[in-house]
Amino acid sequence: MKDTLKYMGVVVVFLLSLASCTKKWEDHFGSTSAQKTLYELISENSDFSTFTDLLNKSGYAESLKASKNYTLIIPTNEAMAAAKADYDFTDTAVVKSFVGYHIINSIYNVNTGVDTVKALNMRNKYVEFTHGEFDGVVPTQSNLIASNGIYHVVGQPLKPLQNIFNLLKSKFFSTKQVEAIASFDTVHLDGETMTYHTSPIWISEVRRNMTTESRKYTYFVVDDESYEAEYAKLKPYYTTAYEEGNTTRPDSTTTFFTKKAVLRDFMVEGDLSPETLAAGVVSITGTAFQLDPADIISRTKTSNGAVYRVKHLTYKLSDQIKQIKVLGIDPRGYKQNDKRGNIFFRDKRDMNGALYQDIEIYDHKVTSFYAKYRALSMTVGKYKVYGRAIMGLAGDPQTAVFTQYVHFFDPSIVAVNEPDLYKRPVFNYLGNADTRMAFEVQPLNPNEVYLGEVTQDVYGNMQLLVMCNGTGPIILEYLRFVPIIQ
Repeated sequence: MKDTLKYMGVVVVFLLSLASCTKKWEDHFGSTSAQKTLYELISENSDFSTFTDLLNKSGYAESLKASKNYTLIIPTNEAMAAAKADYDFTDTAVVKSFVGYHIINSIYNVNTGVDTVKALNMRNKYVEFTHGEFDGVVPTQSNLIASNGIYHVVGQPLKPLQNIFNLLKSKFFSTKQVEAIASFDTVHLDGETMTYHTSPIWISEVRRNMTTESRKYTYFVVDDESYEAEYAKLKPYYTTAYEEGNTTRPDSTTTFFTKKAVLRDFMVEGDLSPETLAAGVVSITGTAFQLDPADIISRTKTSNGAVYRVKHLTYKLSDQIKQIKVLGIDPRGYKQNDKRGNIFFRDKRDMNGALYQDIEIYDHKVTSFYAKYRALSMTVGKYKVYGRAIMGLAGDPQTAVFTQYVHFFDPSIVAVNEPDLYKRPVFNYLGNADTRMAFEVQPLNPNEVYLGEVTQDVYGNMQLLVMCNGTGPIILEYLRFVPIIQ
């Protein structure tokens, strides 16, 4: 009898616990009695007949009949009636885009917190759930449950937003700046075959940021006069040897690189509010610039950030033309490839305890052995060259002072031996004309060493060698090229 009473007590506790859990579930998601799919629930409700009709035309109806879970944000008939003035629902593409924007993969209940939850919809756009709203739209009913998800009712539809790239082309297409953006999409006609081409460099450095939906960016469109002034200022620094109109290499001309440099400096990471702009901002390339709030003409929200139409932005040339660093651990090759056992890539701590990485080539027994390097995307002009190499720390086999040399490729030289191609005229650390820079490495010296000046005549990569003295060692953490801005 006691065992029976004990068993009945356990059952009562379990049922009370189950009831409590069910109540919490209902409080969180709504009634659990719904056994119908999202499609069945909304198609049976006359308040949603207009949206249901579009759902059937969109091709997404079958998804809401399936077992996979979705979140549906559904506008009422009254909300849809108001929306007809803004959308051409006779266009099937518009219908698909509109409906797909309101269907979200997976289940998202209303987020009443201050942190934003980004929910990916069927159009690969993100709807922001925050402060109890969806992209700023407040639901009239929420967390209504179905067998394959939940749905929220809204008194106005969500507005499908364009990404930055599409907004620029549709709203600011007549500006010089957006004309330049459009020019990167080129068409080649070979007989009757039309080929579309977009430079991979342009896509990776600029356009991808304009179209990605997973991150937020802010883009600025300036007056034509301001854009043309920035273009003219930067053009001398991006001069190349390729002729304009060269259809075989359209992405190697002066115009191409100048436009790319100007256009990417108008983009900033993050969705910036007008209040944050007055303090100054930094572009995705690390270029600082200033914006007077009085020069803001408009701000347009996009699906991945915002676009500001402004009169002009203020840049310093010294911020736009950047220094370049060549890392010792990133060689492009060697004089010969049979000395791998003498080449060490090291992780060390300097005398101040700071971590650094370098290369050491030691005991190779090859006269004038060298490692090949490349300084990337060097703008036209003169550069001061600095280097850092630390030796003499615990465990380092090299403890005595030694000299190594830096040589630069000269495209005007024709020679059989590779080292003879690397004799570009330079000024050494004493200011004297030379064809190489001496780099003296002192024991336990954590400081940079000034090596001299070198000139880059055309925009592009600069090839160079770091060569040993005789059969001596090579040690290099980095070379740093600092542009001399007149």
